[in-house]
Amino acid sequence: MAAVYPKQYKSFPVHKNNTEDIDASHVNNLQDEVLAIQQTLGLLPHQDQGLKGKMKQYTWNSVADRLDAIQRGQGTPAVFLQKSADSVPRPATGTKSKTLSFPRPSYDPEGLWNGSTITANRTGWWIITARAKWLNWTPYTKSPYTDREIDIWVGGQQVATNDNLPSPDGNTHQMVTYQNWVTAGQKIEMHLYHDVVGKTLAVGDLHLAACMIREH
Repeated sequence: MAAVYPKQYKSFPVHKNNTEDIDASHVNNLQDEVLAIQQTLGLLPHQDQGLKGKMKQYTWNSVADRLDAIQRGQGTPAVFLQKSADSVPRPATGTKSKTLSFPRPSYDPEGLWNGSTITANRTGWWIITARAKWLNWTPYTKSPYTDREIDIWVGGQQVATNDNLPSPDGNTHQMVTYQNWVTAGQKIEMHLYHDVVGKTLAVGDLHLAACMIREH
């Protein structure tokens, strides 16, 4: 007899010792239902086995723990980078922007950061944010000494930019966000351009974050 699970719950009659004969169908029905449960859950259902390009395999103690982790978003690719009071050299003459490097990431459980780029390890919808808070030190970052631009690059192309001329009060914050489809293997970078008159450095707190919010 075919199993009823997972469309229904299988009900079994109560059997008593010394009053009934065990019929082969009793055992076969149990086997069918156990097999149906196994096929529904699949092999190693408490593990994420690195499918779809993942770099890291996760193992939980139970299927329930794995479902809890999925609900909280654990195991979703995410990277957060930051550095404070960083002195950013002006790009060389004729160079539009400079790729920023960061020290050890603040958060990168899947090891996507290599020092200057984030490598997307899964294809899906990503949200990427770059932010700069320039220290208001005349003449490093205060008008009229500098033009500042921060960019997000994906797959070798500029996809988002924030360009401004500081106001007299310093206008120290810049932020740009990009949301779109990113393919596994594409590089995610933060670029910066500044033109500090008579100076070679701009000083600021810099942040770059990327998180996949839905996998294909």
